[in-house]
Amino acid sequence: MKKIQIDAKEMISLMMLFELGTSMMSIPGRDAGKDAWIAILIAAGLGALLFLCYGSLHRHFPDLLMTQYCKVLLGKTAGSVLAFLYIVFFLYGGARDLRDTGILIADRTLQHTPLTIVCVLMIGLVMYVMHLGIEVAGRTGLMLLFLLLLLGFATNIMILLSGIVHMSNILPIAQHGWQPVWEVVYSQALMLPYGEMVTFAMILPTLKKGYRANGVGVTAVLLGGAILSFVTLSNVVVLGEDVFKRATYPLLSMISKVEISDFVDRVDVIGVMTVIIFDFFKIFIFYYAAVKAAEDVLRVSYHKLILPFGLIMLVSCVLMAQGYQEHLTTGKFVLKWVFPIFAVFFPFLLLMVSWLKKFRNKKERSMPRESSS
Repeated sequence: MKKIQIDAKEMISLMMLFELGTSMMSIPGRDAGKDAWIAILIAAGLGALLFLCYGSLHRHFPDLLMTQYCKVLLGKTAGSVLAFLYIVFFLYGGARDLRDTGILIADRTLQHTPLTIVCVLMIGLVMYVMHLGIEVAGRTGLMLLFLLLLLGFATNIMILLSGIVHMSNILPIAQHGWQPVWEVVYSQALMLPYGEMVTFAMILPTLKKGYRANGVGVTAVLLGGAILSFVTLSNVVVLGEDVFKRATYPLLSMISKVEISDFVDRVDVIGVMTVIIFDFFKIFIFYYAAVKAAEDVLRVSYHKLILPFGLIMLVSCVLMAQGYQEHLTTGKFVLKWVFPIFAVFFPFLLLMVSWLKKFRNKKERSMPRESSS
């Protein structure tokens, strides 16, 4: 069977699409108010360090998925249990993002369509791309990211021409000190989206030989973080701190203010489509990681798992919350208390075990030479 391979540009594109998916919509770190853009920059720097952990594990096991080296490092039983927990983690992440996207579409474009129907349509499209494979997603993602960045540049030009930018809205910086900023970094901005990048531990083995996973990942994290921070800064200078914190979708609220004479208005439609595309790829990545993990753990072929896992994600998406407020409250809880376990604790545990095994093996190899001398 031909080995699936993705080059560095395609991998960076998928990572940036994943990173900006739902983050562009919800803007992590909004509790920091007008300093949210700083919190995102700090989180991006920490996220780059965090990715070095995932990249180091990949360097130790370049041809293995995360679920596979879990069993190598922890033993078959404990490793399989941890692999199963990651399947649940990936499915939950995908289901949350599916619900987020469904709510956006139902609220902004298909107001009279039930949320369940919107989510069915969305997961159906994702399942279709799942059948096409990660290579097709990588090539498509590269083209769409380039197009979306061009649209973003054009939108920023229109925002400047509209005369709605008020730089005084970000002053004074750190008015209430730096503690609130750091609290937001820990509780929100680091895990969403940088902690979620642990998902790429299931995709890095597809990176073509000759490319360094750490370089690719850190580049994507820092570029995506810079874009997200700039978008957040733009939201604040256009909307002001109060509206920025209260708006359901700050990005769309900002874009809806764009109006150049009677020639250009209703640019928010572009914003909605942009956010949907970003979200689509994030759902796909979570879905793909869950299916690949299950393929390894359950020993069932990839294509046979696409439909049942799509149904599980759909049902989870619909049943995970009674309403929007409960959905947000649960999201804040899991970001602060659950995601760090999967994004920080388990990966660093695996890395330490890997280092210890490597050190022990090196020591055992040197012992015969010492005894013979």
